[in-house]
Amino acid sequence: MPILKELYSFDRTDIHQLRDFLLNQRRLSGWTQEELSDRSGVSVRTIRNLETGSNTNPRRTSVNLLLTALGATATAFSEPAPWDSGRRPALGQPPDPHSDTTALPPWQGPRPLGDALVGRQADMGHVLSAAQRSRLIVLTGPGGVGKTRIALAAASRLRPLFQGGVAVAELHDIPPQHLEPAASAAELTRVVRRLTSDEGGARAGAGLGRRLLVLDSAEHVSQQTARVARQLLDEHPGLQIMVTSRRALAVGAAETWEVEPLSCDQRDSSDTELPSAVELFLRRVRASLPTLDLGNRLPLVQQLCRLLDGMPLAIEVAARGLRSLPLTTLLHDATLFHLLAHVDAGDLSRHRTLSDSVRWSYDLLPTPHRELLRELSSLPRTFSLDAIPAQSGGGHGSTRVAHLLAELADVSLVQIHRGQQYRYGVHALVRHWVTQEERSTGLGRSTEQGREWPALAGSAWRQAI
Repeated sequence: MPILKELYSFDRTDIHQLRDFLLNQRRLSGWTQEELSDRSGVSVRTIRNLETGSNTNPRRTSVNLLLTALGATATAFSEPAPWDSGRRPALGQPPDPHSDTTALPPWQGPRPLGDALVGRQADMGHVLSAAQRSRLIVLTGPGGVGKTRIALAAASRLRPLFQGGVAVAELHDIPPQHLEPAASAAELTRVVRRLTSDEGGARAGAGLGRRLLVLDSAEHVSQQTARVARQLLDEHPGLQIMVTSRRALAVGAAETWEVEPLSCDQRDSSDTELPSAVELFLRRVRASLPTLDLGNRLPLVQQLCRLLDGMPLAIEVAARGLRSLPLTTLLHDATLFHLLAHVDAGDLSRHRTLSDSVRWSYDLLPTPHRELLRELSSLPRTFSLDAIPAQSGGGHGSTRVAHLLAELADVSLVQIHRGQQYRYGVHALVRHWVTQEERSTGLGRSTEQGREWPALAGSAWRQAI
């Protein structure tokens, strides 16, 4: 690598720049310190001391080995490398609270919560790495899985690389495109144009330098968001866009990442780390009930997380429930799902309750898809395509059912377990809401504020949402 000779002698600035580079590239590649040690031959202790800044006089051979190991993943942005442009925060860590934050590029809109992301190392590594390859990144997944948190956390770490700053737009108040297409298109265009132009009229890619635009909750305007994103990227070479949506965007150049629920099980019997779902639950309990010790009840916590299919938002709401109900009571389905359906989660989600979150997705469905989802909710937790009756969802044969199933998966209401044989499943909260709440009405919830939602099907529905 061309920089090796320049790092033979170090001053204080070089050490900081080397530390930032190691953190950036190791975390962008998704490696742990142990994995970098295996690949480079440098001890974990040396890597740790370099990354913390405690080693101010590393061996030249150690630096060379580390840089060589990282060379395959050190795909640079179009900007100068960190050691050529002065110190900047590492992508893999939050800004230093003691640093001069006024030097950071501007930020418009909602900010990340600031708490640690549990079990999301792979997601963050992929998103940060994808930002070097693609100008359009789409995070998909069911409601409550953590798409927004990951997107905002990634934007915060990428922020130093965008001189024009970061702008975040929440799209959930825009009318659904299949109800009011003209109003929806006009409002979406207004929102994104405002965020890609400064008050003086200079636009991203012109006088503002590079800018990152985050569009949150685009599932109900997915087609229009895809169109606007293509236009913006063509108009502004310095613009990069990140979208969260329960439905993937039909944009060929987009890099899509499916955010999955947290793991409820250990990888193997020798794994000493807690499953990420269990860790999140324990963190939230410690934050609200620091005197409650669940150390000897971990199997019950793991059982609870399995009941919730590892969905982070549901886990956080359930952890709050321990303030008034014992863990053994929460393990009863009726108590647990009643709690999830009625406890206010407004500070954790844009929806007031988890039932509201499910209803948001359900109300976007045409009648055949609702009927099939009700059928699927009565099947075992996981099932194959062959297990679905051919006449489900008003379909006519297995081909029609397969198409409807694929469309439910596209909007994140059905989870796919991909392997030699594909298996499907309906998340626990969706299954409960559909079977208990929706069936109790005897009708599909097909109205909103007195207006009938059109029952579109097939290609017409795909174009609508």
